Amino acid sequence: MFVLLATVLGLVAGVALDPLGQRLADASFVADERRRQEAMNARQTAPAAPTGDRVATGDALQPEEPADDGVQIGHLLPQGRSPGRSALAGVLSGVLAGLAAARFGCHLLVVPYLVFLVALVMLSLTDLSHRLLPRTIIYPTLVVVAALLVANSLIDGSRSALTGAAIGGVASFAVFFAVWYFVPRGMGFGDVRLAGLIGMAVGYLSLLHVYVAFVVALLAGLLVSVVVLVVAGGGRKTRIPFGPSLAIGASVAVLWGGPLVHAIFPATR
Repeated sequence: MFVLLATVLGLVAGVALDPLGQRLADASFVADERRRQEAMNARQTAPAAPTGDRVATGDALQPEEPADDGVQIGHLLPQGRSPGRSALAGVLSGVLAGLAAARFGCHLLVVPYLVFLVALVMLSLTDLSHRLLPRTIIYPTLVVVAALLVANSLIDGSRSALTGAAIGGVASFAVFFAVWYFVPRGMGFGDVRLAGLIGMAVGYLSLLHVYVAFVVALLAGLLVSVVVLVVAGGGRKTRIPFGPSLAIGASVAVLWGGPLVHAIFPATR
């Protein structure tokens, strides 16, 4: 009964939040375009900046150098009002919520992960429709999930789990920030923010769960790249939204991370 209730709640939340995600993505897109225009105007009236400098304030990749000839695979889902996309959001959120309820049972810990998983669906769909991971979704999710995990920790007395969440969040953000900074046009800064959120939420379970999350995300991203290369005729410079792959990795780590950790690291049994 609890699993069914969680599934229904997830379905309703997914359908209801999808239009909100689209509005936030639209607002982020407008803000990013305004920043790009301001940066272009500033470059026209200021000395040339060092090649490769970046702006990390927006939700998408914002290089300070001219765009290369890479092909962007984006807008794979319709923007704005779309009953089909909203239905997809509801189904995905409902399934993940039901699986989370089965995973954690009737326990307070299920609440932060329900919020986390539904937000991952919301972010994945905005990345596929706008090629954006709006910070106006990521930051509120981070605050709510962190507060709920702190509450759970205080009730259960699991203070070490909070340490894992803090280390996982900071380390994941730092690693992805380094990739974003040193690999030209490697990813958007929204992916960096999302990595920090995932590291925090999954790190509460264990740091090995964080390892599983990003390994699965990289494998999912590689699989998607191969499919695009074969089916869509993409090339080496084809750039594909990475947010959905990160969401897949995080979902797998939350729902099945324990068995995977034991399989990869037998000494943890």
